Amino acid sequence: MNTSPFAFQLAPTQSTATLVQVSDIHFGDAAPEVLEAAIDAIAALEPSCLIVTGDITQAGRKREFAQAQAWFERIRGAIKGAIIATPGNHDAPVYAPYQRLTAPFRRFRRLGLGDFWRHADGVAAAATFNSARALQWRPDWSQGVYALADLDRAAQRCKLGAPEGWRVLACHHPPVTPQGSPLIARTRNGAAGVQALRSQPRTILLSGHVHAFTVARRGEAHLLTAPSLASSRERGGGRGFLVLRLSQDSGQVEPWRFERGVFARDGQVALPTAAAAPQIAR
Repeated sequence: MNTSPFAFQLAPTQSTATLVQVSDIHFGDAAPEVLEAAIDAIAALEPSCLIVTGDITQAGRKREFAQAQAWFERIRGAIKGAIIATPGNHDAPVYAPYQRLTAPFRRFRRLGLGDFWRHADGVAAAATFNSARALQWRPDWSQGVYALADLDRAAQRCKLGAPEGWRVLACHHPPVTPQGSPLIARTRNGAAGVQALRSQPRTILLSGHVHAFTVARRGEAHLLTAPSLASSRERGGGRGFLVLRLSQDSGQVEPWRFERGVFARDGQVALPTAAAAPQIAR
């Protein structure tokens, strides 16, 4: 033991998890220069986990999934973190009706992306669940459905993976229409899903679909949507992705936007761990 009066101990370094959310890439309609810039930006961020919230392809074609596979292989070679994903409504084959009926997300599953991740220090855990449906008893099949058992299963996986940390759930469709959204979300069981998450501390629900960055608070739960990464249909939200920086004491989300050939941070929003309104900073 060092008994010197000048001995001291360094304070332990607080673990931080960096998560990147990309959504609505839309291979088949994605701008190549944006995809290239995204690889560079994501690699530089060195994320612990990359979360992909659906609509990876434009129409679920084989060639679109082949393009996606090649892009994800490059991402795998550029980062050490995990990649987890969930499909979107565009990922069920549009022009292969038999497969859409019998195995709508087989091509998505062949990408080999995961559905769960946890930080080694218990700072956070993330799990995906599928809100997309290839067929529904309503005219607009693009809308989402929350199977509450799937939502609960994802939440429980996160709770076990990070009992005192952040629980990050991810799907394609927002549970309710976000304020300022260019689209109306008619997600079945969405409101019930929000109600189930309201009392769960340090919970974040990530989604896409609306092609816009939005943030809201419902009880203890933070609801975030990401813009399209590379689609030509920006819907006024621009192209971009989200970066989450999470520690035991704090959390924040940063929108990153594509401008002048590169992605750059465009402000940040604090994610309080007690009931309070999110704080926006520039």
